[in-house]
Amino acid sequence: MFTMELRPPAQSDRRQGLSKTAEMVVSAIPGVGGPLGVALADVLVRKHNRRMEEWLTDLAVALHELKERVGDFEHLADNEAFMDAVSAGTRIVERSRREKRELLRNAVLNTALAGDPNEDQLHVFFDLVDQLPPVALRLLKFLADPQYREEIVGNEQEFLESELVLVADIAHRFSPGQPPGYDSGDAEVLLEKQCERLRDEGLLDVGALSEAGYNNDHRYFAHHVRLDAVTRFGRSFLAFIEDPRDQNA
Repeated sequence: MFTMELRPPAQSDRRQGLSKTAEMVVSAIPGVGGPLGVALADVLVRKHNRRMEEWLTDLAVALHELKERVGDFEHLADNEAFMDAVSAGTRIVERSRREKRELLRNAVLNTALAGDPNEDQLHVFFDLVDQLPPVALRLLKFLADPQYREEIVGNEQEFLESELVLVADIAHRFSPGQPPGYDSGDAEVLLEKQCERLRDEGLLDVGALSEAGYNNDHRYFAHHVRLDAVTRFGRSFLAFIEDPRDQNA
């Protein structure tokens, strides 16, 4: 019977390759070598292996919770789309923090639940998870999901019912507390650029952003965004990275 391996073998080819890579990276740093370099390489490999083990364990637990809908691991191993999703997710996990790892887990779960997923769409969606920063993914959910907006802004009905919202207002909700010396305009610029990026990826309508002019660097920024601007493609993507277990609650 197929079983999901949760702990990489101590002397696997992959682990040996990681150790060698870490040693090469350390050796390339001027002034680092000898026992100190070996210690750093060991830490890097252990941290990487821990991340991969957490990823596989989390995925295995979630699949077990959905076993009545997805079947056992042996059944899943015969599902090429699922195996492709696991491989794609694992590659991205290697360079992602926890927030993205959870979205990648959800993507794999939803692939397992799909009877016959669109292979091209599958690759595009995984690429989007990989390429878009977490703030862009949160912004997309904010624009698409009234319940999530309420969690972020509270009971400000006027804000919730407005069709056009200042990007600066959204930025303030996303980053309510800033460290000393932080330029409050940075959060707004960051979110404006993410709005543009979401639009360019086809996740927001082309008319989602209002015209606002140019800054001193002659870079375009939009100051308002429509709350109802998420496209059907964008909503399909959001459904792909939602935890399907929440639907059972």
